[in-house]
Amino acid sequence: MKKMLAAVATLLLVGSFAFAEATLKADDLESSDAVTENVEVNGFTITASKEKEIRVKDSKKVAPDGKSFAKRIDLRGKPSNGTRVISFSAKAGETVTVYCNSGSKTDKRNILVQTAKKKTIKSITGDIYTGEVSVGEVKIPEDGEYRVCSENGGVYIYGIFIK
Repeated sequence: MKKMLAAVATLLLVGSFAFAEATLKADDLESSDAVTENVEVNGFTITASKEKEIRVKDSKKVAPDGKSFAKRIDLRGKPSNGTRVISFSAKAGETVTVYCNSGSKTDKRNILVQTAKKKTIKSITGDIYTGEVSVGEVKIPEDGEYRVCSENGGVYIYGIFIK
């Protein structure tokens, strides 16, 4: 009996490390009109350059599930030469949840979750900026590197949660 309990305890302990949780909230960043170099936060890399800067702005929003945000990351357009993306590692079976909006007050825009090789695994329609925070989820198909970016045009990212 003791051996069986020890085996179950070991399985539970090992299983708890199989999936790592990671969170990026724009709130974790300093507000800035011009982020011009890469920023690493909680296992996420926000890629920017002097030519393709991003912004972190104050923006109070509450998502439909009650999560609140005080800031947003403005990717300011589609990816260009590897910039304007948020990249991270994830394991097969983990769920990535993205809280986002279009940067436009009149047009919805797509926010993409892609593999590092730019294969789209999920497209999330971001509501207009003045609307409700859009939330999209995707189950990760295999261990690897992934990224969140705009399909075309400015988009706002409030948070990315991996469970």
